[in-house]
Amino acid sequence: MPIDHDEQHPVLPDKGDREQRGTNPPGSFGHTDPPSGDLAPGWQPNNGNRDDAEGLIKEIGREHRPRREDVYPYLMIRAYSPGDRGARPTWPGIPCWESPDILLIDAAYTGPFTTSQLVVSPTAGRRYRVFVRVWNLGLLPAIGVHVRAWYVNPGFFGGDPNNPAYQPVMIGGAMVNLDDRTRPGAAQVVELDQTWDIPAGLTGHECLMASASCPLDQWGGTLDANHDRHVGQRNLTILAGTDDAKQLLFTLGELVTRTGTLELRHGGAAVLPMLRGVIGRARGEIRTGRLREPPLKTLRQGVTIGDTQHLLTMFRTEKGWLVADSARLWKVALELGIVKDDPERHPFATPLGTRRVIERIGLDRFQGFGVLIEGHPGEALVEGIARLWQLDGLDARGLAVALAGGTRYAHLLRFAHTEPEREESGGYSLVVLAR
Repeated sequence: MPIDHDEQHPVLPDKGDREQRGTNPPGSFGHTDPPSGDLAPGWQPNNGNRDDAEGLIKEIGREHRPRREDVYPYLMIRAYSPGDRGARPTWPGIPCWESPDILLIDAAYTGPFTTSQLVVSPTAGRRYRVFVRVWNLGLLPAIGVHVRAWYVNPGFFGGDPNNPAYQPVMIGGAMVNLDDRTRPGAAQVVELDQTWDIPAGLTGHECLMASASCPLDQWGGTLDANHDRHVGQRNLTILAGTDDAKQLLFTLGELVTRTGTLELRHGGAAVLPMLRGVIGRARGEIRTGRLREPPLKTLRQGVTIGDTQHLLTMFRTEKGWLVADSARLWKVALELGIVKDDPERHPFATPLGTRRVIERIGLDRFQGFGVLIEGHPGEALVEGIARLWQLDGLDARGLAVALAGGTRYAHLLRFAHTEPEREESGGYSLVVLAR
């Protein structure tokens, strides 16, 4: 006969339930009261436990939080070559304006992209196809990557869109999909939908900028290659033999602001890796296999600071534009006891270091280390280099010979401009070859 559970276990009213349950349930020892929920008298929080818990949470977060490139696309246009993995900023230390990923081919060539057709020194009045090499270092494919490029007046553009001297002009754009970093399609050379038709009134030394952005890894919108891996910048001119450098030097000089400082350094052994990244296997203009980087000890100008050589400094004073030779400045500073000969902490190694030394020495001693030139800053830079290095002309061969003997040496000259009022810095690189 089935059991009627309702008769075996009748539903009791609340009072009857409490009476049967009581305060001493079967199996218990002693009297038990439910907790009131109130804090015990004299209770104090234990901050140590809280700190220990926070530390444990942070430690677990560090151990288990994945890197961004392991979850999302990680777009990059290189700032320099070799070794760029997307860490920013790079300057001071490594120039951010020598990108090997912005490439030009004369529009007369209509075939597929090849490094053997690359143009290293564009000419005003001609038309060029523009290519941008884009990288995805993430483990997720980058879909809908928008690639764009601009040209900017030659000089020291540091990403400030409000600087009237540097207003980017759009060249063109393109769309592409990139595979994840485990596949060959993670890096692609993308041709823009428009050619760069350089107006005859320009110099051909213009700065080139490029950006890459996709929905899952967006570019912030500022053309700042030093702080954003989505942006690449190529401020580079290569001159050889009788190519005139005077016009470019004049242009760079006239862009030095009244409160800014221009410093010139020799790139030393960095020249060949940079050229290989930019030129590739170009045969028509320059063959990197025939070139050599000059050992710093062979250079006739400047002071060695690490793996580079500091050559010149230029800034405006009350008496005109001062162009200071670094080797002479160092000698005077040592003689006066203003600096110490410490190779590991050289005062010229940091931006504005030479200017601070000059200000300590005083302008009344300028003849011992430089020249003062009144008038236009472009003329000051041209004349200052010519007088300090005893040059009759300012072609590529003359500059190369003044720096070191040997016709196969390639010299990388890096001009870096610091503007304290705008809190901005930028640079331009010039490679000079004797032939």
